[in-house]
Amino acid sequence: MRAWHSLLFSAMLWGGLAVAAPAPTSQTPQSFRDCADCPEVVWVPAGSFMMGVSSEVEVRNGLPAYAAGGNLPIHKVTFAKRFAMGKYPVTVAQFRTFVQETGHQTVNSCTNQQRNDGHMIYEEARGFSWRDPGFPQTDNHPVLCVSWDDAMAYSAWLSKKTGHRYSLPNQSQYEYATRAGTTTDYFWGDGRPQKDDPACLYANMPDLDQGRAMGSDVPMDWKYRYQCSDGWAYTAPVGTYRPNPWGLHDMLGNIWEWTEDCWSPNHQGAPTDGSTRTDGDCDAHPSMGGSYGNAAYSGYAGMRGPRDADYRGHSWGFRIARAE
Repeated sequence: MRAWHSLLFSAMLWGGLAVAAPAPTSQTPQSFRDCADCPEVVWVPAGSFMMGVSSEVEVRNGLPAYAAGGNLPIHKVTFAKRFAMGKYPVTVAQFRTFVQETGHQTVNSCTNQQRNDGHMIYEEARGFSWRDPGFPQTDNHPVLCVSWDDAMAYSAWLSKKTGHRYSLPNQSQYEYATRAGTTTDYFWGDGRPQKDDPACLYANMPDLDQGRAMGSDVPMDWKYRYQCSDGWAYTAPVGTYRPNPWGLHDMLGNIWEWTEDCWSPNHQGAPTDGSTRTDGDCDAHPSMGGSYGNAAYSGYAGMRGPRDADYRGHSWGFRIARAE
C-alpha cells in the first residue's frame, strides 16, 4: 500500500471555462472559539449535497483519463444536524500550544521536495519538522509536517480541554463544507482557464510563482500550473485568500488536509448520513483540498488522495471539526 500511495503522489507532483464567483451571502458567518488558544470555527448548516466527482470533471481539470473515476459513484449525503468547521487550517502557533501543554512527541523528519540529478523528487529528510518544513513560516501559517496520528492527538486534546467533541473532518464534511452550496468544480467556478485564472484570488494553488521558485527547468504551462500569480511560492498565512460562501478559508489549496476516514479507492458503499467511513484500509487516510505545490489537477472540490497515517509532508496539515 505504501508503494502505491507514493507512486500516486509522485505523479501528482507534476501535475476550462471560468464562471462568475458565487455571490456573497447576505450575512457573514460568525466564527467563535471555545477557548483563547482554540482555532476559530464556523457553523456549517444541516442539509444535503451530491458528493463525488464525475470522470468528465476530473479529466477537464487535467487528471489523466486512466486515473479518473476514484470519486464515483456520485451520491446524496444528508447532514441531519449542523456541525462546526475550522475557519482556517490549524496554525503553527496553535499546534505549538498543543505540544507545549501535552509534551506530544513529533518526529524530526519530513518528506520534502528536493532536487536530485536535475529532477525534483519527494524524499523524506531528517532535520525538517513542523518547526521548520524547509521554507520560512510564521505563527499564522498552517502547520505542516504533521501526521494523521499527530492531528488525531491534537483533536483529542482539544476535546478534553474544551469539553466539546472535536475531531478531524470526515470526507463528507470536508467536501460539503468546501462546496458551500455550489455545484461547480471549484467554489468560484468551473474549469481552469488557460490564461488569467481567477483561482489565485481564492486559493494558494500550484501557480506560476510556485513554478518559478522550483527552478527554470520546470514546466509552466496549463497542464502543470494555474495560469496566475498570487505572490506566494510556498504556503501563505491562513486567511490570505477570499473565503467560500460559508466563510471558510483555504478549503482548496495551500495545504492538503487530513480527514478522519479510512481510505477506500472510490465511494462505493460510502455512508450517506455524513458519518465517518470506517471500512477499507484503516492504515491510510484520505487527504483533501490540494496544496500550493502538488499537481495542478489535484485542487478541485472533492479530490481525494491517500497517505499512510504516519506520513509527514511539507504540504500536509489539517483543520478541525466540532460536533454541536
